[in-house]
Amino acid sequence: MFQLLIVDDEASVVDSLADTLPWRDIGITAVFKAYSGGEALETLKTNAIDIMMTDIRMPGMSGIELLALVRREWRRVKCILLSGHAEFAYAREAIRHDAHDYLLKPVGDDEVLAKVGQLVEKLRQERDESRAYERVVQAFQEHLPKLRGDLLADLLQGTKLSPDKLRHKLESLKIAVAPGERFALLLCRLEDRLAELDFYSLSLMEYAVVNMAEELFEDEFRLWSCKDIHGYLVFLVTLPDDGPERPGSSPSPERPAEPTESRLRSIASQLQLGVNRYLKGSVSVLISRWGSFPSDIQRLYEDILLSLRKQVGQQSGLLVYVSTELDRLPVHALQRLNEPPMLVHLLESGDFERTRDKLTAVWEELSSKWADSREHLTEAFFSIYASFSSFAHKNGRQLTDMIGPLLSDVTGLAPIRSPESFHQWMFQSLELLQQCMESETRNDRENAVRKIKQFVEKHLVDDVSLQAIADSMYMHPVHVSRIFKLETGENLSDFVLRLKMEKAAALLADPSLKNYEVALRLGYQNPNYFIKVFKKYYSVTPQEFRQKLETVGDL
Repeated sequence: MFQLLIVDDEASVVDSLADTLPWRDIGITAVFKAYSGGEALETLKTNAIDIMMTDIRMPGMSGIELLALVRREWRRVKCILLSGHAEFAYAREAIRHDAHDYLLKPVGDDEVLAKVGQLVEKLRQERDESRAYERVVQAFQEHLPKLRGDLLADLLQGTKLSPDKLRHKLESLKIAVAPGERFALLLCRLEDRLAELDFYSLSLMEYAVVNMAEELFEDEFRLWSCKDIHGYLVFLVTLPDDGPERPGSSPSPERPAEPTESRLRSIASQLQLGVNRYLKGSVSVLISRWGSFPSDIQRLYEDILLSLRKQVGQQSGLLVYVSTELDRLPVHALQRLNEPPMLVHLLESGDFERTRDKLTAVWEELSSKWADSREHLTEAFFSIYASFSSFAHKNGRQLTDMIGPLLSDVTGLAPIRSPESFHQWMFQSLELLQQCMESETRNDRENAVRKIKQFVEKHLVDDVSLQAIADSMYMHPVHVSRIFKLETGENLSDFVLRLKMEKAAALLADPSLKNYEVALRLGYQNPNYFIKVFKKYYSVTPQEFRQKLETVGDL
């Protein structure tokens, strides 16, 4: 509910408007009176006014001057100007000072109520939008830790973001890491008793470990944490802007000065001791080399995982600093095949363009780095084949039905007898999958349009509104309208009108039916409206249409 202030130097005008109109009917709970600009300002200072209606011509302070002050001090107040003068200059000044409307006296009660009622609805809408915005902001703040963690988890898996998009995400999530900044990764694996906890208890323990780490590191390092796809806690560690100076003339980006590394290891050791003492559990901690954000993040993460498998294994409570020897591995996994977005997820989303881009990237990596590796070719084939099969099965089909028996046959691994045959198999299969899905989509649209037409024909004289049609189809009205237009090239409303007018023409051929009876049979309760619609469609009135039919009959 809202409050109104009426300002005019004519007391009779103020009293009449304030005391005689049904303000509560339009949502005004309190009406305040002011007989000058000065009184209006005092009222605004002591009351939460939502709408002000003021005369322009007043002694001392004009309505325009009052409006300018209100705009400066109480911007949320909506204003209407009243005046007995119709000069354009006043209207122009009112517009310049953001008045909602301009009414000329004498003004009717209904017009005043209508204008104020419009402002009440506008204020309600703004209030609802403000509350919705506040809810969104609150939800965003509540989910901020998860959103931050999701972004780090994606980067660890190799998600590629453009510099602008990454910068925007970092700023939106308030993450104090800049592109090119030096960082290290710290991985914590909860072990022994902690690894055996149920999901809820484990989540509490992980929360406790993250909080403990942030408290231990906060004086010397910045942490950005997440839970990776393996269930490990991963921290991206950076130095604060006002961090300690590192000794040495030119520390290597790969290996900072010793004191920084020593402090990182020391605090990591304190984290292990804290988990053991306060949480009664054990964690292994692995610390990566230093790299540049974000270009080195996936490589350092993979190094940590490799070190975890090779140096830690099933042992517990270890603290490991990953060495540079891992770079010397002679064989690496296919990066583009295993980085997000995964092929099966692209297929499930129906994004065949990005799916094709994914396969192109896989092929480029294979042909440039592993052209002579039979194992990498086989790995790529079975991974892609599995994604194609999964996609087919989730659509209720066999892969053979979608791409044919020749391409789906893996006997003898014919598709990978050479890189060229694999390339051909991969893109031919994708093309057939896309064609199959597009054909099914067209069939689904055709079936939907057929049902829409049946509903319209059956209920032509009843409710054939877009909402009624959508309800019968269990679809959103916008979707119903779009698929009908896409499939037929005709607007649904035009189709309904055409059927009604064609039936009207047929009924008008029966001389025993009156025009109003024809209108009622078509669902038009107002015969005059039926005549108007019919004339707009056929360019003649129903009576003129009948006369033409009689003339043709006589001939």
